[in-house]
Amino acid sequence: MKSLPFWFIFAGSLFGLAGMAWGIQMSMTQDHTLASAHAHNNLVGFVVMTIYGVYYRLVPAAANTGLARIHFWLALAGAAIIGVGIGLAIMGTTPVVAIIASLLTIAAMLIFVWTVWSNRAGLTNP
Repeated sequence: MKSLPFWFIFAGSLFGLAGMAWGIQMSMTQDHTLASAHAHNNLVGFVVMTIYGVYYRLVPAAANTGLARIHFWLALAGAAIIGVGIGLAIMGTTPVVAIIASLLTIAAMLIFVWTVWSNRAGLTNP
């Protein structure tokens, strides 16, 4: 079975690939209307998910908790829908999806802050 850091980094890699494809599509069509949705997909999906994975790899004790698994699913849900939600809001539809994604993303970051604080002695120099 793959470890939690793997799943964070794997998901982040998929979001990064999707973000690159989306950026290429915007460039090819010269339509950058959804550029901020694309940027949020890359930041929350690729960068943040990957940072979470690297942290859990560096502090394995933090990854072996139920809270870490909840963290993964909240972060994944937020990252999966934030680009879509912001895109829908930009296009003039209801911003409910963006609001939900933002709340999930903030909840995931709160869990991460708590996890880092709770495991502050666990990050050692290799």
